[in-house]
Amino acid sequence: MTRLAVFGDIHGNLPAFEALLKDIRHQSPDALLCLGDVTADGAWPGECIQLLASLGCPVVMGNADEDLLRPRPFTPRGFPNEQELYELDEWGRTRLSAADLEVVQTYRATVSLPGLLAFHGSPADCREVIGADTPAEQLEQLRATYGQQTVWVGGHTHTPLLRTLDGWRLLNPGSVGLAYEKRGDQYVNVSRADYLLLDGEGVQFRRVPYDVQAVQAGILSSGMPHAAWWAGEWVSG
Repeated sequence: MTRLAVFGDIHGNLPAFEALLKDIRHQSPDALLCLGDVTADGAWPGECIQLLASLGCPVVMGNADEDLLRPRPFTPRGFPNEQELYELDEWGRTRLSAADLEVVQTYRATVSLPGLLAFHGSPADCREVIGADTPAEQLEQLRATYGQQTVWVGGHTHTPLLRTLDGWRLLNPGSVGLAYEKRGDQYVNVSRADYLLLDGEGVQFRRVPYDVQAVQAGILSSGMPHAAWWAGEWVSG
């Protein structure tokens, strides 16, 4: 396996994405791989699509990317601030050009590389959650259908993961642009861009700080709905 930088869940956060790419350049990997969810919730949806496209790397279709192409009506699921987040996503869609959407259409459900299978949620469904608590039997059923690669890597949960199973590993790099965590009794968005480097059997998780004030200023000047609330959800890493 070549030395590979894997990242995803950019969520329209250009300052985070730019900080990540600066760190990646210093690490000099042989190749890059993106796990999707490029624009949703962020103040820079088109800019992130364009910057990612300029890299020329494979991109997995995330659930948020899929929603850009096939919009869904608002459906409450019992999460905090669901309506506000849905309206952020709707605003982001209006900021994209036809050319931007054509780029999103090129994203793939899965990406296979030698010894590695990449997806967003799971290889079966970009919205499915698999992670530390997913029963091994369920994971083995997925492998029987989708491939016996020794490394599986996905996004979607925004939580870094290295899980070793019988003869293979399940990885998640975390999130570039929306690395949330619980502090006290609430969740906050931390100014930290997560990604991982794969080098043979070696796995290195990297966390790259970025300027939280740049994100907040971009949100407040963007014209997006609920900007004051959304900017207040961000904290320094």
